[in-house]
Amino acid sequence: MIRKATKTDLGSIMEMVKATVEVMKEEGNDQWSDEYPLPSHYEGDREEGSLYVYEMDGTVIGAATISQKAHEEYERINWSSDEPFYCVKRLAVDPHKRKKGVGLAFYHFAEVVARKNGIYYLKTDTYALNKAAIRLFEKAGYQFVQEDYTDEHDHPFYYYEKRLNRLGQN
Repeated sequence: MIRKATKTDLGSIMEMVKATVEVMKEEGNDQWSDEYPLPSHYEGDREEGSLYVYEMDGTVIGAATISQKAHEEYERINWSSDEPFYCVKRLAVDPHKRKKGVGLAFYHFAEVVARKNGIYYLKTDTYALNKAAIRLFEKAGYQFVQEDYTDEHDHPFYYYEKRLNRLGQN
């Protein structure tokens, strides 16, 4: 079940993020570190009402931010549209609960949130070394837009988008 995160979820989220960073390091992926994402990122997301958790049997096993606030580099990406959008970011899934559809559930849930608010355009991104995220985006029907480099990483980030059909239209 996906629900809005509460303040009491933050400890579980950060434990999951720490475990995720370790798995990323083992895979040679330096997208996340001890410097990002921080508790303050998730707390800010929670305060603005954009942080969600996936709960199974009373345990938080996933978290994601679904927000109309994007990372600052989104301004230099050649998106196909400048219409309002939702962005899925800071997705973390308990490494012991992966491959159970949790990540994909967040991307489907983002579509529900967007449509509920009259938005029909979604954006997301990941680091070039994050092969699992790239597969997830493709499975969720996102289209590659472009790659772009940041000062903090040696490899590019990949930017994706998805246009949603308006309900009742093909």
